Amino acid sequence: MNDETASVSLVPVDDVVLRQLVRAAVTDATADEVTPPLTPGPSWTVARVDWLRAYHQRCRDGLTGAAGEATWAVVVNQNIVGSVRLKKTGVEGALETGIWLIRKTRGQGIGRMAIAEVLRKARLLGAHEVQAKTTARNTAAQRVLRSLSFNITTPVDGSEIMGSFTIRPAPQH
Repeated sequence: MNDETASVSLVPVDDVVLRQLVRAAVTDATADEVTPPLTPGPSWTVARVDWLRAYHQRCRDGLTGAAGEATWAVVVNQNIVGSVRLKKTGVEGALETGIWLIRKTRGQGIGRMAIAEVLRKARLLGAHEVQAKTTARNTAAQRVLRSLSFNITTPVDGSEIMGSFTIRPAPQH
């Protein structure tokens, strides 16, 4: 897969997609890349797999549901390769995004295409801003955010990078 041949789409996470998403995560991503640090170490455990399933099930009702969050599977050439999300921030019209991808698709522009697609979804949902966080060490994520015109700021402690993307209203015809 590369930029020129990849077809990236975002699909809702129903039960069938969720099984494929979990399989992709446990076979080609560390648990720390996908879930909160529920258990020590980066390895997959029953608790982390259970959390991943429950998380995507909670998010099925989207931004208006109890979780205030929507998730999609990232699909490349009919293969599930990760997940992207939009989450309410508590500020009207501002959403937060996040993404994880399996190792074998990284560095191929897939993340950029998936975030670009989630920005389109955010616009359709009426958002005026999308925020993203990453670690100071994650230079690949920082490059993706910069390439999409996120304004990047570094907090005082330097451990976490914040990105903010302003959504311009769609042109009126």
